[in-house]
Amino acid sequence: MLENFIGASPPKTRSITQKYETCKLLLVCFLLLVAAAALLHAKLLVQDDDSSPALNLDIIRHIRRKRTTWESGINKRFVGKTIGDVKKMLGLKGLKPTIRYSEDEMALVNQYYAAKQGQASALPDNFDARQQWPTCIHPIRNQQQCGSCWAFSASEVLSDRFCIATLNQPKKVNVVLSPQDLVSCNWYNNGCDGGILWLAWMYLEHTGIVPDSCMPYVSGNGVAPSCPKYCNGTNIDINTQKYKAKTWYEVGSIGGFFIKEEKIMNELVTNGPVQTGFSVYQDFMSYKSGVYTHETGSFLGGHAVKIVGYGIENGVKYWLVANSWSADWGLDGFFKIKRGVNECGIEADCFAGFPNLDSVPNM
Repeated sequence: MLENFIGASPPKTRSITQKYETCKLLLVCFLLLVAAAALLHAKLLVQDDDSSPALNLDIIRHIRRKRTTWESGINKRFVGKTIGDVKKMLGLKGLKPTIRYSEDEMALVNQYYAAKQGQASALPDNFDARQQWPTCIHPIRNQQQCGSCWAFSASEVLSDRFCIATLNQPKKVNVVLSPQDLVSCNWYNNGCDGGILWLAWMYLEHTGIVPDSCMPYVSGNGVAPSCPKYCNGTNIDINTQKYKAKTWYEVGSIGGFFIKEEKIMNELVTNGPVQTGFSVYQDFMSYKSGVYTHETGSFLGGHAVKIVGYGIENGVKYWLVANSWSADWGLDGFFKIKRGVNECGIEADCFAGFPNLDSVPNM
């Protein structure tokens, strides 16, 4: 009987072992399937070759399911466009590395500088330059398929500031300055192939920029013509029509570091819009409303824009920003992006300048 018992044991042991191995194999297969599904999903979200559609439906669905602080959807501006088309528009060169700070880190920095300069209590919780100076903040424009965002944002900031600075003067200067001047005539930068923000401001200070009526925008096809000698359709020398910046400066940071959110806010309230640059990712193409934060998708390039205000939405602090992708994108051409954490580098590369009122032609 003992022999029978001993003889019967091995088959029973093998049966348990086989079941264990089978379960282990099934578990491994399940984990592999989960991993494969995750990789497939990630691949769908990151279709970043230049021929891929600019609007990724998988990204839009992902954002909607995740219920973030912003809404995604189809923007007419990018219907039929590819990732390659988008990259051509992202003309910010010299983009600083994006360091995303925690809200606690930024709060400590802001409290320190606010205590030293007495700014925090004087600043409103919400500010919109369009409401503060409604006749001075010019409409959304469209850079089209040229990497001229750096030229649009710089010229728009100086345009707005000429108007703001002369608002209470006998002769108000309300002029739309020409981004084409910067694209075609600013030898410091690279036209439709992009530019560096501070080099644009150096040109605005030393050379100046003509009105849009003198040099209309013609580089929407991605080609920057040579700098003309005369204003469009006239024999007026462009050098007699230049509006200049009196000086220019970096706002809210030192070389992209030691970022001070309060400094940018104070600059907006006191002097008007500022220019900034930030990193653009695939999900930004589908922004429709709310406070943007980068959630998914590959890095596509650097982009320059104009900050016109700030506020708080559903408890989330934001910057209000004017884009140059036409009114068929985002909030009628504007967007909100999270404030106080250097989201996508939005707070690390801000510039502005004072208008040179003595440079105004025939003033």
